[in-house]
Amino acid sequence: MSVRALPRGARGVLDAAFLLPIAVPSVVMGLGVLAAFNTVLSGTAVIVIVAHVALVLPFTYASVSAGLDRLDPLLAHVAASLGAGPATILRRITLPLLAPSLLASGGLAFALSMGELGATSFVYPPTWQTLPVTIGALTGRGSVLQASAVAVVLLVTTLLVLVGLSAVRTRASYR
Repeated sequence: MSVRALPRGARGVLDAAFLLPIAVPSVVMGLGVLAAFNTVLSGTAVIVIVAHVALVLPFTYASVSAGLDRLDPLLAHVAASLGAGPATILRRITLPLLAPSLLASGGLAFALSMGELGATSFVYPPTWQTLPVTIGALTGRGSVLQASAVAVVLLVTTLLVLVGLSAVRTRASYR
């Protein structure tokens, strides 16, 4: 059963569950992730990834959900009537049609993650820092020029990835 096939009330509850973290400040999310996974993931880079996924998941869910809503359900019905199974429909019809939404949500998630400082400052291990944490630490020590140089690296990296994703997304849109 797909999300689109759920009754309106159930889909509303699912949407609320996925979108609720948008209303939670990132510092609170970071503290929550730290409290939930402190004994298992503390001191590892994995806890940073978990925090970032928790922060960007609502945005990616909204983007992909909107893309899924735009798909014509008759395409899956026609494919099924021609003998395609659910895995084939997903692989050959749904995912290619969702590719622009998936790539756009990936770009948004990457951009949001690259600038995340609030939650990251709670969970990052001492031996591994993200660029925003490094920028914050340098600025806190008064090294504004060094922080600016790191910020340029962050900006260029983010821009290059987003331009690359945009090019792939544009090609996927024309298929």
